[in-house]
Amino acid sequence: MKLKQTCLLLITVLALSACSRPVADKSQLPPPTVVPSGAAESYSLDSLATLIGKEDAQVVQSLGEGAPNRSEGTNSTLLSREYNEKIVNHQAILQVYYDDSGRVIGETMHFEEATKEKLTQEITQQLGEEPTTNGEDNTADMEKEGEGITFRKVWQTDNAKISLIESNGTLSISIDTK
Repeated sequence: MKLKQTCLLLITVLALSACSRPVADKSQLPPPTVVPSGAAESYSLDSLATLIGKEDAQVVQSLGEGAPNRSEGTNSTLLSREYNEKIVNHQAILQVYYDDSGRVIGETMHFEEATKEKLTQEITQQLGEEPTTNGEDNTADMEKEGEGITFRKVWQTDNAKISLIESNGTLSISIDTK
């Protein structure tokens, strides 16, 4: 009888410990960049680029659970996670996208209250020399890239391509593999 009670107690403790939600450990990413003006902390683009190729568990450990987006069906696949973060000194919706094996294939940040001039300046401060522009004067290239794209600048890091894009009046930054 005591053995049954001990086993039941052990099973209950294990079940309850499995239900607890772990606190996200953001130590896997480099620390957020501190803005010189003393404003709030913000993630740098090169630190977010290090997530390319990582598994979902590493993203959750770094950024937290976020809002997962899964495909429908019994074998639902994780498609993306969404976060509200401060990136290049502006609030943004960060979306992290996964391939079928659960590895990060890209990230997109959507900005509500930023200008392309300010974002270009801040990205250049983080990543270095300003790239060439595929701007309003080069409409043939914009049509090839996608409808509605009126502005694009691209920076290269060691493991990713970072693009500032204006499409249909909305600014976004995408991080993709080279």
